[in-house]
Amino acid sequence: MTEKPCGAVARHTFWQSLPIDETGGVWCILINQPGHPRGRLVPVEETEEHQPTVLARRTPERKQQRRGACLGCDWEGPDRRRLNDAIEDAHDHAFPDWRHMPSVLPPPPYGDRLAWLERVAKAYPPGWFQRGGPIITMREESNGLHWAMRAPGGGYDMASSYQLPKKEVTPTATQESLLD
Repeated sequence: MTEKPCGAVARHTFWQSLPIDETGGVWCILINQPGHPRGRLVPVEETEEHQPTVLARRTPERKQQRRGACLGCDWEGPDRRRLNDAIEDAHDHAFPDWRHMPSVLPPPPYGDRLAWLERVAKAYPPGWFQRGGPIITMREESNGLHWAMRAPGGGYDMASSYQLPKKEVTPTATQESLLD
């Protein structure tokens, strides 16, 4: 009996080795997550350090299952329904202190992004982003989704549990006269 592969790299490599019509129900790295190669035949590269990613598969009932995984070892988290939960599990493994990092404002849409990067780098431990650590941002209307490969060093941009307050729009005199 063949031993089942374990870990993100081994599972994705196994998934790639199968004919496409036999991949149903087999775990692989979720598309658009770290480690997912840009092509079915491109090999997945294992990292030297722990790096979070997410595995996914479809059940026979066509439900998608997800679990956090690591690109640097064979660690895998429990099955999760929500993508954010799997991402958080993977970060608990790869960056155990991530939940204690400060929440920061997102980069300005226009303006000095370099100044923003300098301020953010001072708020996090030295080397955090170079190791692929996540950034935690407060956002308006983000739906609380975590975004892969959006942190300064290529790690995840984790949505803060605190959202920016909604801006109240006060009609100007010109707008009020249009409403009369």
